Amino acid sequence: MKVMIVDDEKLARDEMRYLLAEEPDIEIACEASSGREALELARSQDIDLIFLDIQMPVMDGFEVVRALIEGEKMPLIVFATAYDRYAIKAFEVNALDYLLKPIEKEALERALNRARESVADRRDFVRRLKKLTETIKVGKKFLSKIVVIVEGKASIIEVDKVALLKQAGHKVEAYTDEGELVANYKSLDELEGDLDPDVFIRLGSEYIVNVERISSIVPWSGGNYIMTMIDADDTEVRLTQSQAKLLKNKIEGVY
Repeated sequence: MKVMIVDDEKLARDEMRYLLAEEPDIEIACEASSGREALELARSQDIDLIFLDIQMPVMDGFEVVRALIEGEKMPLIVFATAYDRYAIKAFEVNALDYLLKPIEKEALERALNRARESVADRRDFVRRLKKLTETIKVGKKFLSKIVVIVEGKASIIEVDKVALLKQAGHKVEAYTDEGELVANYKSLDELEGDLDPDVFIRLGSEYIVNVERISSIVPWSGGNYIMTMIDADDTEVRLTQSQAKLLKNKIEGVY
């Protein structure tokens, strides 16, 4: 069987590759670090089985499956998950395979044996898979870190240390505990969907604000407001009245 390993964490992919190395009838055809990449590879290559992480940024494992079901190629799927017991029940009811992280060799062997047995009747497998994806929902996995440039070199910073992201021409500036840094992104659009909306809010085309890093918002002249951030420089940002109201609603849980 030709296999694809899908996980946004490289260590997890390496571990799966190591565990599968001793299986004589398994050929690891490719790996993917995101749902979108997995979808492209599955559509362009002849894949028999996918070991699919569920919680990934942008496109989660179930979204990948839903997209594949609509197409002509439908590989067998074994989900890799750290899900709770309630969610695991949904897998068991629909008789579909899953591997709990950290993955054990014995559990992997059982999943492979069931996959080998399911090859002959993929229609029934697809039916059960479709039922599962309609039943269960996954929580989106948001970025916990972003890449920034420090002294010409790429570095990683925790997103909770980022007070403000600002669009500055064709680059994004990050205002952090360590000062003003250039993030390794060209636009706020690249980041917005991957940041936790409970914490970050987009203000027009210029800013994404960490609401937990707001020190104060005070009235200013002309009906405007001044927002002061909790970062290395106590950065101040001028807000319009509508932006200030949007932030107030966000902080109070209205929005």
